[in-house]
Amino acid sequence: MDETALFKLTHGLYVLGTVDGDRPVGSVVDAVMQAANKPLVIALSCHNRSYTKECIERSRRFSLSVLSKDVDPFVVANFGFQSSRDIDKWDNVDYFIDNGLPYLKNGLARLSAIVTQVIAYESNTLFLAQVENCDNLEEGEPLTYNNYRDYFKDEVIKSFNEYKQRKEKEKSKMSDEGKKWVCTVCEYVYDGDVPFEELPDDWACPVCGVGKDMFELR
Repeated sequence: MDETALFKLTHGLYVLGTVDGDRPVGSVVDAVMQAANKPLVIALSCHNRSYTKECIERSRRFSLSVLSKDVDPFVVANFGFQSSRDIDKWDNVDYFIDNGLPYLKNGLARLSAIVTQVIAYESNTLFLAQVENCDNLEEGEPLTYNNYRDYFKDEVIKSFNEYKQRKEKEKSKMSDEGKKWVCTVCEYVYDGDVPFEELPDDWACPVCGVGKDMFELR
């Protein structure tokens, strides 16, 4: 059996939202489809390791923001490559809350739904939910899962790596706040206007003359 044949089934790519108490949480999903039109019902499949899935089981409601082909790759990286257990993902994007649920401000469309049935499988949980509201927000072409696999995934990975690097720099800067560069030979403390890291390579300690490599952050 060639399971890659399943990749040819058409899927969209969406940001799924719900709440963890008062905190909005979310993830990227692709397995969404309309299941009935009287009443209007959709089916949503979530991986069982997803924290958003756990929150939907508790809240019994969720939102969907439809992504466009022009979406910033970081939106997919933000909601797809980290867990709401650890990160407040919605704080990293422009969003709004309506009737208690979060939505992207730049989505093509949005909808909210109330869970009516839950079917658990070994890997995923299927939610059947009745749509309570839906609106078109912008014009554009929806991003599909095939688009993601064909060309968009590399951009998403690049965006996420840049995000991690920024976070590491911010973390390092915060840990270094209040510290000074000190000469390990004569204990001279650098306190100049130019950041120590930006001093030229041939800069020398004005007291004992050793180079930058003899300084440490204390």
